[in-house]
Amino acid sequence: MPLSIRDIEYFLAVAKTGLLSAAADELGVTQSALTKAVQRVEAEFDLPLFERSARGMALTSAGQRMLGQAHRLRADYADLVLLANEMRARQSGLLRVGVTDTTAGNRVALALGSLLAQRPGLRVHLRVDRSDALAALLHEGALDLALVPVYEGQRLDADRTRIDNDPMLPLVRTRHPLLQRARVGLADVAAYGWITGPANAALSMTIAGIFARHQLPAPRVVMEVPFVSGLNLSVLAATDLVTMVPRSFMRQVEDQQFGVLPVAALHVPRAVELLSRPGAGWSPLMQTLRDNLLALGQKRGRPAGS
Repeated sequence: MPLSIRDIEYFLAVAKTGLLSAAADELGVTQSALTKAVQRVEAEFDLPLFERSARGMALTSAGQRMLGQAHRLRADYADLVLLANEMRARQSGLLRVGVTDTTAGNRVALALGSLLAQRPGLRVHLRVDRSDALAALLHEGALDLALVPVYEGQRLDADRTRIDNDPMLPLVRTRHPLLQRARVGLADVAAYGWITGPANAALSMTIAGIFARHQLPAPRVVMEVPFVSGLNLSVLAATDLVTMVPRSFMRQVEDQQFGVLPVAALHVPRAVELLSRPGAGWSPLMQTLRDNLLALGQKRGRPAGS
């Protein structure tokens, strides 16, 4: 029996989990079905791809080399299915988009508005995660596009389209002691606790690098959060903590409650980029969403009143 895309899916699931039982639970199939699929893949290429033991199944060196190609094959197949759906449905279709921003001014939400109005049958799957996780999902073919913030020097395994610039700014409550000073330096900010993301997040590493370059300890994290949100602002309004927010987020912030610290070192350059899988084809839906996002970026960049 020739190989099918399902055999590739089963091979990838076993490679990921290292256990037939775990892969079977993840896919909702029997262990027997997985065993036969793996045997078909090994027979097709006449190579042992797994080492079997009482502890599970580990990829051989040949299996490791096959793994990347199998991921690409699955992603290419997903592109073909997407294109076929697009051509067949015309006014419908499926668009799988990743975002890191869940705030009220989310660009993807705004860009999708006109697209959904034009295509009433369109279905959208949104995935919220960190930039690096979304780039990995793109590479696996699980997402079509992802709109993410990108910091200077940050590497992501994806094709990138610059949508806008949206630097990060240090925010505190208006009655914060630092805003009462005539001059504020980075050393002054180091004395206060922070609301920020996990230590391995791009922004956290960028901030730690800024303090390190000025021979200061990394900020003391009092509240660790995955994303900028209204909850963060509620805590910020009641404390002397410091946080970072995108410039675009400031449109949602009440001037009477919060202020930006005038510390140039903490005004962090950041781009907003649309990621796609390297070498992947672009469906008309993907192109329209990209064009809508670019138009939004241009509109936000215009001076007031223009």
